[in-house]
Amino acid sequence: MNKTQIPQKIVSLRKLMKKNGLDGFIVTDNLDQFYLGGFYFYPHEAVFLITHKDVFCWTRELYLTDVAVRAPFMTTVADEDRLNTAVKQAQKCGLQKVGFDAAKEGYASGRLLADNGFVQCASLINQLREVKDDNEIKIIRAACRIAYQAYEYVKPLIKTGMTELEVAAELEKFMRTRGATTTSFYTIVGFGEDCANPHHVTGSRKLKAEDCILMDFGCVYNGYCSDITRSWWHGKKEPAEYTKIWKLVDKARKAGIKAVKPGTATRTVDNAARDIIKAGGYGAYFTHGTGHGMGMENHEEPYNNQESDAVLTEGHIVTVEPGIYLPGKYGVRLEDTVAVVKTGAKILTKK
Repeated sequence: MNKTQIPQKIVSLRKLMKKNGLDGFIVTDNLDQFYLGGFYFYPHEAVFLITHKDVFCWTRELYLTDVAVRAPFMTTVADEDRLNTAVKQAQKCGLQKVGFDAAKEGYASGRLLADNGFVQCASLINQLREVKDDNEIKIIRAACRIAYQAYEYVKPLIKTGMTELEVAAELEKFMRTRGATTTSFYTIVGFGEDCANPHHVTGSRKLKAEDCILMDFGCVYNGYCSDITRSWWHGKKEPAEYTKIWKLVDKARKAGIKAVKPGTATRTVDNAARDIIKAGGYGAYFTHGTGHGMGMENHEEPYNNQESDAVLTEGHIVTVEPGIYLPGKYGVRLEDTVAVVKTGAKILTKK
């Protein structure tokens, strides 16, 4: 890529800048930087100033060689006072209205930008990141395939007496050997009553001969996340109530996926799953939203819940993950990640 070959995502950001009357935009979030430029900086180690003509980057000297090769469209300079330098550059360029995402700034940096006349605005980059292009969907599909294959690999390995942490380690090792760089979030493996905590912290509990299992996990592949949850009974004496709630959750999962399509409100997806569980008599035990957006972060807009006003559009990636949690007993959550396509929902968490 030469300097004339600006990434399409920066072109799209410039269009939003123009629409909002901005002649510059400050980017300090490292995932936003990766999204725009395709180069991963550690947090707080780079500042971008994007104008309608230039892309400036101030970072640590140790990045310069790699950035020159992988992101030559940027004017990159080593600087330890990066944000102040960005402010001075904006003034030097005569920029009149420079925006920044206040929600992604700390108090000191946000105050510095505001005191210098920069404009707090809703995240333009979040708007872009919300709808995935074909290449992003392809990458997320690959991440979801790795996670699904990890489930298929690990499930038959699980034996009575194993700890939750041992199972989590097997999942994570498998995903790494298939190209994942890290996990999307802390891997959740729960046994028995631990399954009744939606955000259980994986621990040293050992699996009993008759016990339930819940695994919620995912991986990061080429910068994008996957997320999947599976629940089942370990043993031959599955309680009737466990079977009942598992079937209810599975029915709710299918109803939620069926509701996913362009033009559908996200709260409608939530209702489709939630109504099934309510009708089954367990509405009080479904204690979270039906799902969330997926991308470079494991939780992004849009959210499939009652608080959201979002409407699904082609290119959204969302999870559908209803659950029933009976305190002190057990819990079931079943989750798939799906892409919103013209015809509805395309399940990504599969082989």
